[in-house]
This record gives sequence, C-alpha cells and structure tokens, in this order.
Amino acid sequence: MDNISPTTAVILMLFMMIATSVAAYFLYVNWKYAEQKWKEEKSILVEGIISRSAMNSMISNYISKIGKDNMFSLIYVDIDRFTEIIQAFGEKEANKIIEKITKRIRSALPKEVKASKFEGDIFLMFMPMEFDQSDAVEFARKIQEQINETITLFGSTDVNLTSSISIAYYPMHGENTKALMNSLKLANYTVKKTGGNAIRLYSEDMSETESEFLDYYYQIKNAIAKKEFLLYYHPIINIETKEIYGVEALLRWNHPEHGLLSPFKFINIMEQSGDIYWVGLWGLESLIKSYYEFKQSFPKSNIKFTFNISPKQLMNETLAVDFQRVLKKYKMNAENIILEIVEFALFDRHGVVLQNITQLKALGFQFAVDGFGLDYATLAKLETMPLDTIKLSKEFLNEEHSYVKSRFVTLLVEFAEKNQKTIISEGIENQQMLQTITGYNIHIVQGFYFARPMSFENLKTYYKETDLSKLIDL
Repeated sequence: MDNISPTTAVILMLFMMIATSVAAYFLYVNWKYAEQKWKEEKSILVEGIISRSAMNSMISNYISKIGKDNMFSLIYVDIDRFTEIIQAFGEKEANKIIEKITKRIRSALPKEVKASKFEGDIFLMFMPMEFDQSDAVEFARKIQEQINETITLFGSTDVNLTSSISIAYYPMHGENTKALMNSLKLANYTVKKTGGNAIRLYSEDMSETESEFLDYYYQIKNAIAKKEFLLYYHPIINIETKEIYGVEALLRWNHPEHGLLSPFKFINIMEQSGDIYWVGLWGLESLIKSYYEFKQSFPKSNIKFTFNISPKQLMNETLAVDFQRVLKKYKMNAENIILEIVEFALFDRHGVVLQNITQLKALGFQFAVDGFGLDYATLAKLETMPLDTIKLSKEFLNEEHSYVKSRFVTLLVEFAEKNQKTIISEGIENQQMLQTITGYNIHIVQGFYFARPMSFENLKTYYKETDLSKLIDL
C-alpha cells in the first residue's frame, strides 16, 4: 500500500464502496423478494392448504419414493371467468371469494388428499396411491358442487361461479411433475374451449393443435395479469364538416417478444377460453377512461367512441348488468359510446342477444352493425333491428359498379335518412374511393386514407394538429 499513489488509493476506495453498495443492494432485493413470496404464501393459506412450492416438492418426492409401479392422481381446478369477478368487484373482494372457495374445497376432501392454492384462481389436489381413479372423479365432482354454490358478498350480492376441472394419473399421463402439469393444463384448456363448467380426464387423443394453442392461452392469462393489452384508436371522419366524427377502439396486445399484435393473432383463443368476457369489461373501462381524458384535453369535442362486441359476449346473460356496473363506477353517460356487432343471424336464433341489446340501449348505448355488405335480405330486416349505425364493409367498395350496386346504396341511404340512422363507409384507402362514396351521398367515412389505428396519445395529437380539409378537398 506504501507504493500506491494517492489517486490510485482513492480510486480503489471508490471501487470498494461501489462494490459494497451493489452487493448490499442485491442482498436487499433478494430479501424483499423472499419476504414478498412468504407474505403471498402466508396470505393464501388456510388450515389444511399447502403452498405451491410445498405441493411441487411433495409430488416430486412421492414419485421418487413409489417408482413407476404405483399410481396416484392429480386434480387441477381453474375458476371460470374469474378475471370478470376481479374487474367487477375489485381485488379485495375477489380475494375473499377465493378464500371462501379454498375453505369449501378443503372441506370436500379427506385429510389424506392434499390441496394447494396453486396460483391466482387455480387449485391443485394430490391423491396418494391409496385412492383409485374412480375416487379422483368423485372428488372432482364434489369440488365442482362446492364451487357452484352461491357466494354472497356485501350481505346481499350473490355470485355464482363455475369451474373447469381436469384429472391426470401418474405414470400414464406423465412420469414427472412437469409432464403431469402439462397434461392437466392441456385437458383443462379443452374444457375452457367448450365453455367451461365441466370435468375432463387427460387423453393422448388431445390434438397437437390444442397443445400449440395452450401456450398462447397461458401467455394470454399472463398478459392479462401484467396489463399487456391496450386499445388503439382509428379515426372516423365527417367529410361534410371536415371534422373527426368519432374513433373506433381496437384491441392490441403489446407482446413482450412479438411486439404489437392485432386481435387476429389471439382473439379466437380468447373466445374459446372465455377470456373474451374479460375483454368486454376491461375494454369498456379503458374506453371510458380515454373518453374522460379526451374531454379534459378537448372540452368542446363531442366525438363518438365505438367498441366491438363479439357474438359470444352478446350471448352472456349478465352482459347488460356488468356494463351497467361499469357505467355506475365511472358515473358515465353511455350516449357517446357505440357498440359494434357483426352477426345479424344472432337476432333470430338467440333471445339473450336481443334482450342484451334492448337492455344496453335502455342504458344509453348506441349500436352499429359492422361489415354490412351488398345483401338485400339483410336490408329488408333493418327496420326491425334496434340499430343506430350501419357500417358499410370495405369489400363493398371493391364491388364493380353496377345498377344493382347503385340501387342498393340508394335504398340504404333513403332508409337511413327516413329512420334517422347513420351510415359509415369503411375501408377508404384513396381519393378515388372517397369520391365514389361521396357520390352516394354518404358523408361519414373511415380508412387508412385518413389515418391508421394509433395510440391514445397519438390520437390527441392527430385531433389537435391534422388539417382534414387538405385530404378531403383534393
């Protein structure tokens, strides 16, 4: 040390101080992480319920002890549409529901059957070799009955839940914990895909396609928890007033690996799994928040916000009640929100759909039919349908000009004027399309010619800075 210069000594001291600080920081982070995990596990445990880590260790140790000549069973329970419960009542009340379900599950099983609150709204049951395959099915039924019993919140609010339950046997369906869990998850996914509220035993006949979808299914579950979904907004233009008439909210997934994904990549899986119901509630809340923020930035604006509703959502008997709850939560008037639907045939086949639309209109929502094409049969039904807006499909503009097409548009415009309906022409991509649709006396349009879907921040900039007259008056 005597030969070290003062400058070098100072550098060494600084280096040691930094190294000590970094080490202390990492020790603190690890401690906090361990403390958080302990708190999480402690908060979910009720008497007779073990943690996820304890369950995994138990299964692994049991496999090493019994070898492949003996059998045991696992039951995997996933509460259906629980994200909606969280959305509707908040995490605090949702946790109370999970606690009640946990106690009910424990009470339905003998002490020899180990139960774990595995994660979120998922439970795992382990039955040692003393129990046979028929016992596993019987226990699964008892668990399902317990979950189906009504839960009362706030002293008067009743919540009715269902569950998707899968069963797997060792060693037939997996020779280690990971393989068994994969079998359980795949079987559970097939239950979710068919609407939930059922029990299914894993089978090797379950397709490779389902196995591929399973990865996306759990990614979607994770994306919901991590808030990776967002709304993009596509402007709708009034070419007569040269102003923005409204915006269509479009679902996007900000995937950590694949970037921004459109619904075509994942909406089908959400439909099958039931997560589409969560999209409806989350989407409405997000739309309302955007509406209030937009009004704060532009107090004089009066634009419409449109939002797509899938056929499966419309067949949900609680849709109108759930949407009403969201409106009350944010003290929102629904008159500036347009709900877009796509399938006319649903009106005839499903009374629940018409009931939902009637109730939602009574709350103030407007309705639009999306993707309207050259269809005289559907045109004849319009008078009996509770619709406010007709969105002409972009394929309509690609149809060759003909007398039939001109006559159809004339009848449609006359109907809209007579019945105070709004027509929006989608898919405007160039000046020629704009001139064509203007010639039909249609003045509200949407398409890439004016803008592509954009983030909410970019929408505010677009509204403030874009001179639409330059695009319209060419």
